[in-house]
Amino acid sequence: MAMRTPSIDLQKVLSGAARLEVKLLNAGVEALQVYINQASRFSSLAAETLQAVQEDKATLADTARKLSDFGRQSAHAYADLAQRLSASYYDEFDRLANSGQKTPSALPAARARTRRASAKA
Repeated sequence: MAMRTPSIDLQKVLSGAARLEVKLLNAGVEALQVYINQASRFSSLAAETLQAVQEDKATLADTARKLSDFGRQSAHAYADLAQRLSASYYDEFDRLANSGQKTPSALPAARARTRRASAKA
């Protein structure tokens, strides 16, 4: 007896790929927004520090503390961005990959794997 190969719904594949591309575009915009926000905060910090130096009110310890705080906050902002974007991307990719499957129970398991993988990253 010959086995039948499953048919592929081309319209589903193309619309899923387009949806994934839009998600990627939105992710790029969000990443740029975070970068601009962090650059603005750093610019403000640099202006404040320069003003304090010009007025002889700056200390090395205070400047180092401000830079350290900014670096820590910036690292958290980028880590949060990476985690959110990767989870969103892989959720969409899993949805696209699993859209042709007959068993809806496979989707929650795929999402759990994605969340575990993004938590490790």
